[in-house]
Amino acid sequence: MSRKTEENDALPKGWRRVRLGEVGVIHSGGTPSTQDNSNWNGDILWLTPSEVTKLSGKYINSTKRKITPKGLSSTTLLPPRCLIVCTRATIGDCCINVVPMAINQGFKCIRPHRIYSVTFLYYAFQLLKPQLVRLSCGNTFGEISKKDFENIFVKLPPFPEQKAIASLLEKWDTAIEKTEALLAAKEKQFKWLLKRLISDQQDNPEWRKVRLRDTCEIITSPVDKKIVDGELSVKLCNYTDVYYNNTIDSSINFMTATAKPREIERFSLVKGDVIITKDSETPDDIGVPAYVKETIINLLCGYHLAILRPKKYMIGKYICYALTSPKIKNDFYRFANGITRFGLTTESYQKIEISLPFFSEQKRISNILDTAKKEMELLEQLAEQYRTQKRCLMQKLLTGDWRIALSFPRTRKSMKAS
Repeated sequence: MSRKTEENDALPKGWRRVRLGEVGVIHSGGTPSTQDNSNWNGDILWLTPSEVTKLSGKYINSTKRKITPKGLSSTTLLPPRCLIVCTRATIGDCCINVVPMAINQGFKCIRPHRIYSVTFLYYAFQLLKPQLVRLSCGNTFGEISKKDFENIFVKLPPFPEQKAIASLLEKWDTAIEKTEALLAAKEKQFKWLLKRLISDQQDNPEWRKVRLRDTCEIITSPVDKKIVDGELSVKLCNYTDVYYNNTIDSSINFMTATAKPREIERFSLVKGDVIITKDSETPDDIGVPAYVKETIINLLCGYHLAILRPKKYMIGKYICYALTSPKIKNDFYRFANGITRFGLTTESYQKIEISLPFFSEQKRISNILDTAKKEMELLEQLAEQYRTQKRCLMQKLLTGDWRIALSFPRTRKSMKAS
């Protein structure tokens, strides 16, 4: 018995292990000479790997650059519904073209025979990606040759099951895309609310313009990069904890550091505090705030951060939202200084002004923005649940661990027999 036969015997009933070269016609691409202007700015779409990497879905119908019929002599024009696979640089990323287009030399393309579903192949390549990356290792440019690509094996069920699996996975894709579209709309709405409720109120006569120091106690943590002297083990809130999280609570995976006991009480975080970035390699990363949701004892802030502790009749949530307004961000940008790194000094904080409404209005605005933020968080959680479910389905369905029961319409003859 041949090795291929033994491998096929281990597959689910009806499945086969097939070389990509047998699945369809394999095409390579090319780049017309950039020195000859007559090759470019025509009507023929011409695709590059970077465009596939940035693609959010599986289908592509446009490209940044186009070539002329003369330029087409250096590459291949693909008919619709081919599987285009990156085999250089971003190895394994793939898409399906819905219109005719040409490709550059960073791709290998499969024009599948009729007994194979191009959509199923697209999903199958999600599991093949690690193998493709391994094949490219050791090459100068991290590239897979056409010969190696043709000899890659893929597990394929019967054609009806291919279509059923692809159809099921597409339903999850649709759910993910719709949820992400809703999330994008909510994010747009949140930015509008932030502008309408805070930024557009700069000249409201009922609001006061106050310095940041008049609203908060500004605490600069003494914790340095290296803490060698200390008697207590404490948690250290880091720059990334603030930058990548809108809120801080005890669920954050903080780093461990040490500190002297007398430092603990002053620099433990209190519910309602706002932590803000004050030091970064780029000025755009200065002044990013995060709200402290709960009091956390024995927790210090890293030296890239500062604590803003609201004074009486000040709401931390409102201050946190106000600091994200475009005007305040621009002030942080203007006041940040440094040579190798940009930072805000204590004097810089004194110059920051915010528009402050009455306490009741601070609370109302904070509640509206909190509700909008919560809606965004729920949609993000839902999208992640769909992504997790899809990954599980792909692992089970594309390997044959789970089978789809196929139902076929009964013929007139079979109905009479029954």
